[in-house]
Amino acid sequence: MEGKGAVRRFVEEIDPIPFIVGAGVTLVFIVMAAVRTEWVQEQINSAFVIFGEGLAWLYLYSVFIIVLIGLWLMFSKYGSIKLGDGDPEYSYFSYFAMFWSAGLSAGIVFFGPVESLLHYSNPPALFGGIEGGTQEAIVPAIAYSIFHYGISAWAGYLAIGIPIAYYCYREGAPFRTSTILYPVLGEDGLDGVVGKTIDTLAVIATLGGIATGLGFIATQLLTGVEFQTGIGFGDAETVLAVAGITVIFVTSLLLGVDRGIRRLSDFNLGMMGLLLGVALVLGPTLAVLNTGAMSVGTYADNFFRMSLFSGAGTEGGATWTSFWTVFYWSWWIAWAPFVGLFLARISKGRTIREVVFTAFIAMTTVSVVWFSVVGGASVWLQHLGVVDILGAIEQYGDGVSGYVLFGSLPLGELWTVVFFTLVVTFFATSADSSTLAVAMLTTGGKADPSRLNRLFWGVLQGIIASILVVLGGAEALRSSVIITGAPFAVVCLVAMLLFARQLGKEHGSSLFQDGATWFRHPERQETDEIVTTKNVTDDD
Repeated sequence: MEGKGAVRRFVEEIDPIPFIVGAGVTLVFIVMAAVRTEWVQEQINSAFVIFGEGLAWLYLYSVFIIVLIGLWLMFSKYGSIKLGDGDPEYSYFSYFAMFWSAGLSAGIVFFGPVESLLHYSNPPALFGGIEGGTQEAIVPAIAYSIFHYGISAWAGYLAIGIPIAYYCYREGAPFRTSTILYPVLGEDGLDGVVGKTIDTLAVIATLGGIATGLGFIATQLLTGVEFQTGIGFGDAETVLAVAGITVIFVTSLLLGVDRGIRRLSDFNLGMMGLLLGVALVLGPTLAVLNTGAMSVGTYADNFFRMSLFSGAGTEGGATWTSFWTVFYWSWWIAWAPFVGLFLARISKGRTIREVVFTAFIAMTTVSVVWFSVVGGASVWLQHLGVVDILGAIEQYGDGVSGYVLFGSLPLGELWTVVFFTLVVTFFATSADSSTLAVAMLTTGGKADPSRLNRLFWGVLQGIIASILVVLGGAEALRSSVIITGAPFAVVCLVAMLLFARQLGKEHGSSLFQDGATWFRHPERQETDEIVTTKNVTDDD
């Protein structure tokens, strides 16, 4: 009877269209990958060219415009508007930690030790003329890593999180991705064709983002095993290992360990802090600090150029930009539905300015420190000939970089174990939070979807991630998220523009036009004046 009750709850809670389409897309991909493997590989490669290079402009412009609107919100009078009544539910430290944990996915652990090193070996096309492997290439390499995890990385989360928080806490709208269109559709219209389409696109985008995150962290985990023990993984073993690890973690978390997820996240932060200190103190400290400072300056000086550089007209530029910047922007956008909803939930009682400041300043500061120190240490140890990390990457893949980096430092065996532990626990938290994300999106935004629902998505996500790793490794993971993230890039941009319009409508002059009445209905004039007086002071 208990089993029948679990199945009944699973069936009753699902939002039919997003669930069926999301599950259908997933199952079709799994079947096609098994039956027509080579054809699927060809399609993935073709899709990278079509979406990654042909639609590079869409990602670059969308993220850049969202960043500009975010900055406008932080510095304009609208920054003082509160997202709901009362005091914030969480302390600022807890708020920061939860936002940080949700938003970074697996990227910071996987790419922290390796991205700057790869840019050092193959300098960014924007800085043409720099020879790879030279000291001149170090600063631009670290600067581009900071750029990819800086202000722009958090823009997509704001594009979903702030509007949803505003409409939910001030207008009583439901916690759904389609709520970003609340001013246009109204609450009843969210269940119509347009609203369901947005919710479905959110599921598909999140599926791509989650598969990419799990794929990278799983690759790093298996690479660590191979590097430490010499035990290799063939295609079949990789599929079984990644899917099996995912199922084990998700199952264990559902059986009660999920109560410790918050502690596990705190543990991850502690381990990252420890490894950060180790890389700085035991690595080339002065060189890391000096190049870190110069890299931040280079990032600031070239922010607009980096944001809009598509690589067109430069040798290898378009491919480089698609392989890195477009991939990252699509990854962050693919995570926006989940992280945006989560951000909206924890931001009640905070002002728009606080939320934007946390994303653009506080989060970016963490990224700057991590990539300056860990990435800088990798580059300098390689450049000085202390250890050949690039040689290990050529043999084992990108995921080996962290093990080689920390293994080359004093007490290296200890730090390698710590890093491997971090990868394992990060996979656990990523597996649980990501399956929760899809479960929420396919149940109309339920905060606590059934265990069966979460287990269902956990199994599918593990299979997708393992198949992508087998089909093409990092390249296939990049292509998948670029494909699934494309439609949602438009959604995020529309959400932010519509929100700016709504602020002008309800609180006076807007981003688009000065004047208090451009978007305002005459019958709401008196109400708007009261709201404006209450929430926005003349001194802002």
